[in-house]
Amino acid sequence: MLKNFSPKPVEKKSLDIVSSLGKWLHDTASSTKQSITFLGSACCALTEVLLHPSQIRFGEILSVSDEAGSRAVGIICLIGFLMGVIIAFETALVAQIFGAVIFVVNGIGIAMTRELGPLMTAILFAGRSGSAFAAQLGTQKVNEELNALTTFGLSPMYFLVVPRLIASSLVVPLLSVFATILGILGGGLVMAMYDITYTQFYVQLLKSVTVTDIVFGLVKAVIFGFVIALIGCRCGMNTGAGAAAVGSSTTKSVVKSIIWIVVIDGAAALLTNRLGI
Repeated sequence: MLKNFSPKPVEKKSLDIVSSLGKWLHDTASSTKQSITFLGSACCALTEVLLHPSQIRFGEILSVSDEAGSRAVGIICLIGFLMGVIIAFETALVAQIFGAVIFVVNGIGIAMTRELGPLMTAILFAGRSGSAFAAQLGTQKVNEELNALTTFGLSPMYFLVVPRLIASSLVVPLLSVFATILGILGGGLVMAMYDITYTQFYVQLLKSVTVTDIVFGLVKAVIFGFVIALIGCRCGMNTGAGAAAVGSSTTKSVVKSIIWIVVIDGAAALLTNRLGI
């Protein structure tokens, strides 16, 4: 009689340190190359659309702006207001010791216009809308909708990515303005508790905040919006097969967006410090 022989399970060999490092470097280089290629394609498509305004899909841009922008105003204003209140409370406790509470207004104005307004808006936008971009495009990738667009002669880059890039670059600065205004108002309410009248607050704010601070914050917000949309779209279009891949792409988009937001913000702070802006 023939005996039943079951195949032996294949043991996976663990890689040594050198092989693991080499694999990591190869994967990192490959991912970086794909990211640069995607960035170049997106910039070329965006430039082509801006040079030919008739190709701009205003309906899609308005739809994305409404979903990502107008419906996020509430949470953006709440976070901005709370950030202003927290900054005012924490700095006023220290400034009160030295009798310099009035200069807390300077810190509130500069911090909200240059840093915290754009930064907190970008982080919330990445978690709320950047992840949505990745999930939407990832689902379309899994359902073969992106291949269908290509079959019909439509470029997913022009049809899906460019409207999101334009909408995000426009929406994030506007949301940043709301966050900044509410943060300053929150700081003003706290300053009233330290015998700083609203007139004093207003006059000191005008002395401390310049047009350069406002423009600098808005420029950073535009860059943040572009980067968030770019990362979200790339993660979505690189989604693998299966529902789990969509969740993985969504998580990657949020993590990468926050990392790049902090890196860009730090680089901008260092650059402005060197230039004296």
